[in-house]
Amino acid sequence: MSIQGYFFDLYGTLLIYGDMHQAWSDWLTAFYDLLKARGLNSTRAAFSQACDGFFSAAPPDDGDNDLTVLERRIQRLCATYNHQLGPPELRDIADKIAAAWQTHISIDAAAMPVLTYLKQHKKTVGLVSNFDHPPHVRRLLSENGWAHVFDTIIISSEVGVQKPDPVIFTLALQNTGIAPADAIYVGDTQDDVAGAIAAGIHPILINRADHPTDSNALDFQLANRQTDVYQTDF
Repeated sequence: MSIQGYFFDLYGTLLIYGDMHQAWSDWLTAFYDLLKARGLNSTRAAFSQACDGFFSAAPPDDGDNDLTVLERRIQRLCATYNHQLGPPELRDIADKIAAAWQTHISIDAAAMPVLTYLKQHKKTVGLVSNFDHPPHVRRLLSENGWAHVFDTIIISSEVGVQKPDPVIFTLALQNTGIAPADAIYVGDTQDDVAGAIAAGIHPILINRADHPTDSNALDFQLANRQTDVYQTDF
């Protein structure tokens, strides 16, 4: 076996989740304040209830296709209040609530040295990430000097398919000309492993027992927000 392609998950793998209790508290505060400033008529408590499981519902499949999935989720939530916002306002809110959440997520200190080593040894490096707001991911990569490292960047909401569907992995392979047998995928969840295997890619699972993972860090869950300590599965 000669590995030529190294593909990585982003959140929970190259980036490490920190205090997600505080991250989601900051996310909710930013979200509520931004909408309140734009005329939202709701108490914070009622708005918090409305946001419970904000990301677990199926992505809206109607509306403006020029909007990101996160922007359409915001639009759908606003519609429950009969509150309408234009695309520029939706983009501004999406950018700011993603940034508020991101504050409590850090870069794994080993990430850049590993990526640099692979590039120096002429290996293909790719990113395959589930995320609802691609502008945030691309800005994050650019600001941290990572954008040039990846030969392909696949973000679920840009391609219309997400992990564990093997199609999203196959797209990364097609973009780089790497055969499945010559590739590995590094992730932190069973969805990462299952999707990679289904695509014929060798999986590597990072088990961060001392940090939240995608399974308990990627949605606003009211039950967890009401506790003083963020509950993880580990």
